[in-house]
Amino acid sequence: MDEANPQTFADVFTRLEREGVRYVVTSGVAVVLHGHVRPVADLDVVIDPSPGEAEHALRALAGCGFVPSIPLPLTMLTVLRMFDHSGREVDVFVRYHVPFDQLWANAQRVGVGDCVARIVSLEHLLLAKRINGRPHDLSDIAALLALGVGGQGPTPA
Repeated sequence: MDEANPQTFADVFTRLEREGVRYVVTSGVAVVLHGHVRPVADLDVVIDPSPGEAEHALRALAGCGFVPSIPLPLTMLTVLRMFDHSGREVDVFVRYHVPFDQLWANAQRVGVGDCVARIVSLEHLLLAKRINGRPHDLSDIAALLALGVGGQGPTPA
């Protein structure tokens, strides 16, 4: 899949929410949901790394048709790349720049079409983008900051 948007993953958000998965959307989709409209290639989610919760998240994603790109246990990984038959990609992070409990506590639930997604706080998103420091991360930071306080941020669900 060449280009996606948050609605591309509506079925994923619906399933994660319905099944009570502890996840937080980060990276490009979160940038878009915070108000800077730009293309996205995939969905990045950080999941609760505790073994039972992590397996719960993987089962929910499998229910949406996603399969892991490599057959390794999550305990050996930082991120697991998953694909579905249409070529959509979900990157599942079990380790992240910000501890999961902090991400979860500060995350926002926002509307995405007819569903809801839990997205990373702007503060944590900017921190992760600064740590990564790639050219597109720096561009995202500048665009999000340019939106300012009165910018078009996420609409709480």
